[in-house]
Amino acid sequence: MKLDDRTLNILQRSPLFRAFSPQQFSELTSRAKLHPVAEGEFLFRQGDLLEELYICLEGCIKLFRLTPSGDEKIIDIITPGNSFAEAVAFMRGQRYPVCAVALRPSVVIGINAIQYLGFLSSSPELCLNLLGLLSRRMHWLLNEVDRLTLHNATFRLAAYLLEAREHNSSSNSICLSAPKHIIASRLSIKPETFSRILKRLADKELIAVHDSYVDLLDVAGLEAIVHAEL
Repeated sequence: MKLDDRTLNILQRSPLFRAFSPQQFSELTSRAKLHPVAEGEFLFRQGDLLEELYICLEGCIKLFRLTPSGDEKIIDIITPGNSFAEAVAFMRGQRYPVCAVALRPSVVIGINAIQYLGFLSSSPELCLNLLGLLSRRMHWLLNEVDRLTLHNATFRLAAYLLEAREHNSSSNSICLSAPKHIIASRLSIKPETFSRILKRLADKELIAVHDSYVDLLDVAGLEAIVHAEL
């Protein structure tokens, strides 16, 4: 499969590929598959056989698990440039432990898991690179556990907005990556509570909300909310 230069550049920037030689990178991408995913369409379901690792090119992918009672627990929201499902492959998992569904029209690229792991087994440099990636994710997940269990809802939302600002080149105008009720679920906040906190922050002139955009009017004030909980 021939990928365009833009797609190749996105892949080359991913930690999953930085340690590959040009030849290895070419071999992997030649077998890659582009997957257009319509809004609401599943890329895979919990329990499906694991065949590919994925990188989001466009749109937004929601990862979630179904509880025994049928409730949905959002695990992550994947935005362009980010990878997912690789940790399962590294652990020699056979099946996806979560569902992946598009929150808006999306495009992801699938990398053959068996081929990828074959290169991984022959490259100590690549293994070290991926250990760094997984370590960063582990620290992020530990921080998420702290946020969801130790801190109040206002802290969680303020921390989320500040983190989004950091990922958006420190821009004070943030486009929410998913619908508000999805973000609320991700932060373990009831949608009505999420809306009340947004309004409270807006009344205090810390933020301004315009549909899916949030302007951070007082970054120092939001940081003070976070620091007060730490």
